Parts: sequence; C-alpha cells; structure tokens
Amino acid sequence: MKLLTLARDLQRRKARERQHRFVAEGVRTVETLLASPFEVTGLLVTAALQNDERGRGLLAAAEARGVPVVEVSDAELESAADTDTPQGVLAVATIPEQTLAVPTGQARYLVLDALQDPGNVGTVIRTAAAMGVTATVALPGTVDLWNAKVVRSSMGALFHHPVAMFSWEQFSGFAASAGMSLWAADMHGDAVDGLRPDACPERLALVVSNEGAGLSPHVAAAVSRTVTIPMAAEVESLNVAVATGILLYALRVASHAPRSS
Repeated sequence: MKLLTLARDLQRRKARERQHRFVAEGVRTVETLLASPFEVTGLLVTAALQNDERGRGLLAAAEARGVPVVEVSDAELESAADTDTPQGVLAVATIPEQTLAVPTGQARYLVLDALQDPGNVGTVIRTAAAMGVTATVALPGTVDLWNAKVVRSSMGALFHHPVAMFSWEQFSGFAASAGMSLWAADMHGDAVDGLRPDACPERLALVVSNEGAGLSPHVAAAVSRTVTIPMAAEVESLNVAVATGILLYALRVASHAPRSS
C-alpha cells in the first residue's frame, strides 16, 4: 500500500488493528522512534524539513536505518496527520507484539480501567515509565494505546516502556500466574502517604479508572486494597494523570524504604 494512503488509513483504530501499524507525528517523536528498536515502515516528509539542522539529522538517522522517506506536500501531510501542524514529518511503524513475561522478582504494573482521554493516557504511560513501572496494561474501554494523540502525549515512552491491551480475563489470569496483588485508586481507600514498606507486596498491580465512572464492577470485586491521596477538603478530585503520578511515586518510595525488622 502506498505510504501516504496507509498513513491516512491508520487514523482509524480498526485499520491500526488490521495493519498492526501506527502513526507517529512531530520531529521529537520521530527522532525517538528512529532511536528505538521499533520497525519503521517509512517516513512522510515535506521539503521544509531539510531547511534546518535538526530535520537533516532526522533524515540522516532514517537513511542510516534504511527507512524509506517519501516527500509529500504540506497539504498531503496534513491529510494524514492528527495535528494541524505536524512539523513536516510523520512516521509509520509496526506495533510490537503485546506479551508480558511472568516476573521473577519485584514488579509493579499499572492497569488502565476504561481511561478514554488519549492525552491523559499518553501522560500516564510516560509517568509509569519514569517511575520504573514494569509494564502498563489497558483493559477494554480504554482508548487505543496506539492512537496518534496517545503516541504524541507519551513523548516517546511507548517506544521503550512495555504496554499491552488485554481483556480482563487475560490480565486476571496473568496476575494469578505471577502471584500479583491487585490494588486500586479510590477516593475512599487507605491514605497512600501512610503506606509502610512491609505493606507493599513484592508484585503489585495498581488499577486507575475513569474519573467519572469509577472502577468497573468486575475489577472492583477483584481488588484486595484501595488507596487514595489525602487532599484538602475543598478539592473533590484530581485529574487522573496527576493522581496516577502521585500514587506511583508514593508506591515507589514505600517499596524502596527500609523494612521494619
């Protein structure tokens, strides 16, 4: 399939699932993609990309990897892009196999339960990568992790942080085989700033959910503990990406603190 036609088609989730490919937009995102082990199908670029040193460097990196480069007009690039200003470059790449290895030591997983905002999901994945999370798992109802805005918002984290889109049955089976404890973020849970190191399981999955809908019933029924962020009474809730960052940091601190004897 012609690269421009393929990139346009990949704006749709069904096409991404069928083709096992996704689109990455913007100079920084494509630079990070080219530096990753991902298989890159090709680049669409405009003539303007060659007008600055960074753009020429990006093209040299593509050439060094043997990645095909197709020059298109500004209008053609915009027709395949998710943004109004795609910065003169768009890449098509292969979605990697979504498998999770059963851990042998300490492990931390982040589970997304029906998170629908792509900007939030991209930010959450970036935060999980920064906090040393083993992998992020998206349950049904969550936006496609290879949506162009998710890819862009992750700031390249998707290219090195393991992610998978699993059914609840798939994930719960994996969690059981790994001897994993399942916790969830909830407004009525235990205060996360009071966690003791010996209270943190060696293998833990933290579920975060849609701010409005809360946990899916089958997920809520499976969790062994809920945790919350103590807040001022005047504030009802936090953005899910902000809350996830605070929770993951608190778990990281508790997990690495000396345990009581």
